Amino acid sequence: MFDASILTGPVANYPVADSFNRRRERDVSTGDMPHVLVASAIWDLPRTGGVTLSAIVTLQSGVPLAVTQLTNFNAFAGFGLQRPNRAGDAALPAAERDAARWFDTSVFTVAPPFTLGNSSRNPVRGPAYRNVDLALARRMRLGGSRSLEGRAEVFNLLNTPAFGAPNTVLGSAAFGSISSAGDPRVVQLAVKLLF
Repeated sequence: MFDASILTGPVANYPVADSFNRRRERDVSTGDMPHVLVASAIWDLPRTGGVTLSAIVTLQSGVPLAVTQLTNFNAFAGFGLQRPNRAGDAALPAAERDAARWFDTSVFTVAPPFTLGNSSRNPVRGPAYRNVDLALARRMRLGGSRSLEGRAEVFNLLNTPAFGAPNTVLGSAAFGSISSAGDPRVVQLAVKLLF
C-alpha cells in the first residue's frame, strides 16, 4: 500500500500536480492507516480430547485515495494528471456512507484548462477493513506416530463486506461509488493424515 514513486511531475504517470510548488503535495501519505489491529488466539479446549479453537481478528482504517478528473486538460504540457477543484471536506458521516455514495462528490468540480485544480493529493479515505476468521480442529491418535486431524475453518465469520476502493475519477459515471468487494463468508472442511 506504500507508494515509493519519485515524484518529479509534470511527467506522465506520476501523481504530482506541480513539482515547483511542493505545498500542493502536503497531505497524508498514500500508505497511511492510522488504526491497525491484528490479534490472534489459540485455545486448547480442556477435556475434549485434542480439540483446538483458534481465531484471527483484523481491524484497520481505510487508506487515503487520490481524486483525479477524467479529462486532463493539461496533458498537452506533459502533466500526467489533473486534479479537480474541491470546495470543502469530502468525508461523509458514517451513517450517510454506502456503496452507492462513499464520499461527498458534490464538493468536486472539474478544473478548467490551464489550471491545476486545488484538490489535495489524497482528499478521501477508502473503506475500513474488518474481518474475523475462526478454526476448530481435532487431532485423533491412530497409533504409533500416526494421527488424523479434522478441521472446520470459517473465513469472514461475521460476513462483513470487505468493500473495494471507491471510484475516484471525476467525470466517470461511477464517481464516488464502490463496485467491488472481497469474498463473503467461506466455510472449509479438511481432513489430514499425519504419519
